[in-house]
Amino acid sequence: MKAVVVFPLKKDSLHIEDIPEPKPKEDEALIKVIRVGICGTDKEIDEGLYGEPPEGLKRLVIGHESFGVVVALGDKAEGVKVGDKVVATVRRGDNCINCLAGESDMCLTGNYKERGIKGLDGYMSEYYTEKPENLIVIPDELSEEAVLLEPMTIAEKAVKQVFKIQERMLWEPKVAVVFGTGPVGLLTAILLKLRGMKVYAIDRTDHEDDAKGQIISKVGIIHVNSKKESPMGIIEKDKQIDIVVEATGSPEVLPEVFDLAGVNSVIALLSVTGGKFINDMDLARLNYNMVLNNRVIVGVVNANKSYFVNGVSDMARIKSAYGDVLKLFITKRIKIGDLTKDDVKNQKGLKSVIEF
Repeated sequence: MKAVVVFPLKKDSLHIEDIPEPKPKEDEALIKVIRVGICGTDKEIDEGLYGEPPEGLKRLVIGHESFGVVVALGDKAEGVKVGDKVVATVRRGDNCINCLAGESDMCLTGNYKERGIKGLDGYMSEYYTEKPENLIVIPDELSEEAVLLEPMTIAEKAVKQVFKIQERMLWEPKVAVVFGTGPVGLLTAILLKLRGMKVYAIDRTDHEDDAKGQIISKVGIIHVNSKKESPMGIIEKDKQIDIVVEATGSPEVLPEVFDLAGVNSVIALLSVTGGKFINDMDLARLNYNMVLNNRVIVGVVNANKSYFVNGVSDMARIKSAYGDVLKLFITKRIKIGDLTKDDVKNQKGLKSVIEF
């Protein structure tokens, strides 16, 4: 079967390779892949920045944003049936207290494995096997947008943790600012809109008729192009900003992220800022403002199964509230036989997916 593979830690090693079709064990399901999303993680693995092959192998099948259908079951596999549309979770925990409690995203040791990233093959292949406990059954009406479920889980986790943190006090949030209009940033903005908030989305581009512009307009998000106007101007319109989300991957925005946060607010950091950026940021002032304004900073990475389950429910709510807005996220579809290295290295549009 065809699979998209790399040699981890070797730059520009991505290629399509024929590998053996997997056979399900007695407690596993065999899933035929329908489509897989391409994301920045896949690009970074191909750049040799990180990645780890399965034990005993030199190559790694990448891809962790999956959608497929169950086509066979082992004799003892329970929880799904042949014909079910499914999305698979990504991380497999170890035996730390958090992982054993189902919170592999909060692993204490770092000895977890992740499909398509660390120690386990991913989903960019014609078939894969998995235990039913790691599969999320998808309703037929969400088949087209279900490939977005994995990035959706990061947004789900961010929003849930922000509101959980704010149980520390009486809190009625009204205004949120999201830096970054990639898939995770926009999905977070949509979830905050679902909670009835006024939401600003900040990036460095105008969006007239492109997918991002259509999504922003359809959902009722307020767009700010930071090349044309300072995000700090938001404070003049809405003096109290309750939630600030960073989802750009750029360290340059961090000073504004911290400065925009209001009294008793939460700052959620969703991206790993790459590269180097030297800024004479006044850390004493940052500390002063954090303490006197009761602010909280929380980092968010990965998501456990509960966020996948919540994501399916929220996808249905989004569809009910905003129609087929999630389908607009998929801006390029690539047949597996037509995939090129450039499709991974230089992704254009909002979300590219590989169709198997």
